Amino acid sequence: MPRKINMTVNDIVAYLQSDLKQSVLDDVQPCLQVGKPRGGYFAVPRLVLSYVDYLGALYHGYAGERYHSGRRVFAKSTYAKAFLRDIFGRVDSHYAKHGDLLWEIYRNGTIHLYEPMALSNQVAKIEWQVYKHPDRTVILPIAMGGGAVKNMPLTHLVPVPVLPNEWIQPISTVCLYEDLLAAIDVYTNSIQTDSTTERRFRETINELLQPERTDLSWP
Repeated sequence: MPRKINMTVNDIVAYLQSDLKQSVLDDVQPCLQVGKPRGGYFAVPRLVLSYVDYLGALYHGYAGERYHSGRRVFAKSTYAKAFLRDIFGRVDSHYAKHGDLLWEIYRNGTIHLYEPMALSNQVAKIEWQVYKHPDRTVILPIAMGGGAVKNMPLTHLVPVPVLPNEWIQPISTVCLYEDLLAAIDVYTNSIQTDSTTERRFRETINELLQPERTDLSWP
């Protein structure tokens, strides 16, 4: 079911469960490189969080806002973070608490600067740690500085200190992928049971289907 003007609830469900989910299966799953020691460490969070950007726009709804250029504002980081908190948070409660950090480290870094970002506040620094494993909690060797390595328990999304005032936020690429599919199910159910969520989806799609104005020209 492709997107179209004034989608019914059944249309929306078919779109989310068929088109969007199939896109995730076709585009994200191959990047996991399951069974291989390398691959997918940056591509999976880059792709998954791009889907979250889109889903956040649908979840929030188009508010009529425009940039100074006149282009419409569909997606904002606040919308995506709300989707992580409200929808992904029902898949794994750690998204509700640590979703903002996930976004700032893994989305902004991989989209704009190739790899996840390190962040620092007035108290501590936090860096990224990606692992490829279906378990939410694993034990991995972590560099502790000065050449020392320590086997540490890591839980998907949950920040952990590795040195005084130095932390990491570990993520599992497999969990991220599976959680996206599960979040689409949660969102689908919300649309079927909440008229406001349904209306916001429909109105945003209606607006998205209108072409954006441009000063560019072509033959």
